[in-house]
Formats: sequence, structure tokens, C-alpha cells
Amino acid sequence: MNKRTLVTVLFLMLGGLTAYAEKANDAITITSTPPGATVEWNRKVIGVTPLTYTVGEYAFNGRKMTVFSKRLSQPVLLHVSLDGFISKDETITEPRIWSSLNGRNRFAFFVINFQHFDYRLDKVSAAPKVLTNADIIELCRVGFGDDLLIEKIGASATAFTLEVGDLLTLRKAGVSDNVMQTMIHKSTTP
Repeated sequence: MNKRTLVTVLFLMLGGLTAYAEKANDAITITSTPPGATVEWNRKVIGVTPLTYTVGEYAFNGRKMTVFSKRLSQPVLLHVSLDGFISKDETITEPRIWSSLNGRNRFAFFVINFQHFDYRLDKVSAAPKVLTNADIIELCRVGFGDDLLIEKIGASATAFTLEVGDLLTLRKAGVSDNVMQTMIHKSTTP
């Protein structure tokens, strides 16, 4: 190996050629709407939004000059969560392959392409409340008529119990035969 080649190899091994490497900021910013969401980096909590998290310039640099260059050795998954909202998961890295000049050495590494991540969290829709025997008794007690009760039963998810004892309780509460028939029909219809 001649002197010039040796100097070039040493220069590359020491992380030279920084003029060609893309220099980037060393942090990512994570925001959410609404703010206050918990952020996890590969299942490790790193803070609450809005958040600036220092990673290191190496995480953004796709040009690894030597086998000794610092790098992300695994993909990064962000998990953003807030009570009452649907969580968001996003892999924020892309895989890259480094190969030595002679092609004998290779390894995979990962690069973060963006420095700002903004998540709009959607509210969890509440499951509709099911209509029960107690609801029918209460509606009947306060004076709602049969037509309205039958309409409500038809339009609602229901969880009626209609054993003989339950029917007797409904009758004592003043629930009409038409309403009880609708309840029975709704309970037997899939």
C-alpha cells in the first residue's frame, strides 16, 4: 500500500470527509394535538408532548464513512398516547446498508429522515350505552308513552333480561304488554 492510499484510509477511519457528510441538528421535536401525550421511544418513555429529544447528529447522517462511525443499529418506533385518545405508532427510521470499499464488510443501520413529528390524536369513541330493564322501568315511571319506548328499543343496543321474574317486575312497574313484546322481540333478534 503506498503512502497516499494509507493516508486516505486513515483519514476515512478517523471519520474524515466531514465536508461531504450531511450535518444535521441533533434533536427531534415531537408535538401532538392535544398536547400532553406520553411519548415512547422503542417502549421507553422519553417525555410528554411538546417534546424536544436529543438523539445525536449520527442518527440523521446517512453517510457512514467507517465501520467505527456511530449509528442507530435498530429501527426507532415512536408510540404517542394520551388517555381518552387513540394511540399513534410510527417507525421514524429508514434502513440503510454500509459496505466497505472492498465489499467484504457490511452492516445495516438506520437513519431518521425528519426532525419534526406532529401527531393529531383522535378521541376514542365511547361505546353506546345499552338499554336495560332498569332503563325501561325508569322511562315508564317518568311518563314516557309506549310509542316512544318502542322506538327507543328499536334504535338502541339492548341487554334485557326477560325471565319470568323479570317480566313480573316490568309489569309491576307499569310497563305495557306492547313494550314487553318489543323487548322480547329485540332480545331474540340477532
